[in-house]
This record gives sequence, structure tokens and C-alpha cells, in this order.
Amino acid sequence: MVLFRIPEVPALLIERPIKSLIVSDVHVGFEEELHEVGFRVPSQSWKLVEEIKQLIEKTKAKRLIILGDLKHKVPGTSKIEWRYLSSMVEEVRRVVEEIVLVPGNHDAGIGKILGNSVTYAPSRGFIIEDGERKLGLFHGHTWPSLSLSNADILVMGHMHPVVRLRAELGYTIRKRVWLNLETERASLVRRLKHQRSSKVPKGRLSLLVMPSFNDFLSGVAVNAVSEGRELLGPVMKSGLFDLSKAEVYMLDGTHLGKVSDLREFA
Repeated sequence: MVLFRIPEVPALLIERPIKSLIVSDVHVGFEEELHEVGFRVPSQSWKLVEEIKQLIEKTKAKRLIILGDLKHKVPGTSKIEWRYLSSMVEEVRRVVEEIVLVPGNHDAGIGKILGNSVTYAPSRGFIIEDGERKLGLFHGHTWPSLSLSNADILVMGHMHPVVRLRAELGYTIRKRVWLNLETERASLVRRLKHQRSSKVPKGRLSLLVMPSFNDFLSGVAVNAVSEGRELLGPVMKSGLFDLSKAEVYMLDGTHLGKVSDLREFA
């Protein structure tokens, strides 16, 4: 299975078995939370939807996979989400054959809004395979299903990874990034089974952490966190994947090195 990071965009493309565009953490309706604390931000959610539509048309994807947090408000549902989310999804469905949602922690109750307009994957993820390789997709707010330990590559969202870079004049910038990590497959299997097993799988397992599609939301500055404390989700907090050794890539594909190399610039 060939997995493409689309240049300059926080999205993935797979060619087989169905050409699919993958995005994560769209957070439709986030503006309402900003309005509640006094920030008057023009509506951005329709803009995000239009960007997704354009990506689908550009890549000619047949399926859109959303790795969680399509909506923003938690708990409950905001007025924006009730009023517009269904029509936003219908707008995207005009250019794609299927929308698959892996529910994230912000997506509670989303079925009442969207009904059967999307396909709901299990909240602990699912596997796509093309006969050669297996891709395990999950949001990241819960442990993945044990079946995902059979994947060649895991892909998750939830964390909104960014790097924080400090300029000479003292100001800082934050840039969305991709993270590539590895662990021993057996370590993940043991954690998911909660018991020792005589049959221990061998080899390494890769994890790709996606940047959030929504650029307005703050993320975890991976080169500035205290070990484990500010990481999101049980997989990252567990220490199974060593964040300091994660390879960091900007949206344009620039390789920044390992997280440990970037801490001095935070």
C-alpha cells in the first residue's frame, strides 16, 4: 500500500483498494467557543469544508476518511453544528462516493446530526488492506483495537502536533507537523491484551501522527512538552512510542530531524 503525504496539506492519500483522502481533526463549529470568550472570528468552518472539497476534486479521491473530531463542541453540540454540519457533509458528498468517520472524543452524539449520511467506523479504529500491506486508522483518544496491532503502519490524529520555534528577537512561531514514530510490535500487543502471551509478534511497528486539518486550533508543541504530561491520548502517554526519537516533518515535506534535536529551539 502506497501512502502519500500531500505536499503543503495536512492530508494523506492512499491509492488502493479505494482511492481515499484522509484528514483528521476538522473541528467544525470551533468559532462558537471563541465567540463565547470574546473573540470575534469570522466563520471558518465552511472554508474548511471547501478546502476538503477542493482536495477531493484535485486528487480524484473516491472516499473521504475523517480520523475523528469532525465537530468541535464537547460535551454536547453547538448551534453552529446543529445548524450547518449536516449541510456541510452533504456538500462534500457531492464530490465523493463515501465519507467514513472514525469517531473522536469531540464526536459524541454526531449520529443524531448526520444520520446515515456517513459510514461510522469503530471508535477504536479499523484496518484497510490492499493485499500487500495493512494500514491501521484510529483517532487516538482511546487505545486502538487489538486488531490494529497487525497493521504495518498505524495512523492517528487527536494530538494536533506542532513545533515551537523561537526567533532571535524573542517571538515564537508554531508550525503544524507530521510525526513518524516506531515501537516494538510486541510491546503494543502486550498492552492491548493486558496480559502476557506465549505468542509474541516480532518486528517494529510504525506510527504516523497527523497534524490537525484545522489550523486555528492550538496543538501540542512536541519539542516543548514535559515528558508525557502534555501528550494527548493513551498511546502517546504510555511511553510505548518514544517522542524524543520521533522524526518531524513540516507540511511541505521538510525533515526537521528528531524531536530531541528541536528542543533547544523551543
